[in-house]
Amino acid sequence: MIKGNVEVPGYLAEQFNTPLGHPSGKLKVLERSIERVYRLINEALKGIDRPDWEVDDGRYCSPYDTEPYGFERCGNNFIIYVRERGQKKAVAIFHGPSLAAEYFVWLVSGGEREIDWSQFLEMEG
Repeated sequence: MIKGNVEVPGYLAEQFNTPLGHPSGKLKVLERSIERVYRLINEALKGIDRPDWEVDDGRYCSPYDTEPYGFERCGNNFIIYVRERGQKKAVAIFHGPSLAAEYFVWLVSGGEREIDWSQFLEMEG
């Protein structure tokens, strides 16, 4: 992945450059927590075929793959994009997975679906 710089106010740069963490302080728990978010998105969007969507570069996705909305991690941040003519176009960037996931589900479902945060809690331990 090619990374570049974007000019933003200092307070925003500080926030987005802060390493992701988990209350437990353990890296493996952080990775499981992010995987849980991916699974929660998949559960929330089950049965929605249009618009197309994909999470984590296609690990979770709708049955079709025609210019989907996408959700992926880039370092300490999470990007929501739409693919147009094979190119990813950023729609939003978030520093944490939870708010990003909620926005992604809202965007793809047209506001009809929400994440059930009570699922897969065992992945947080």
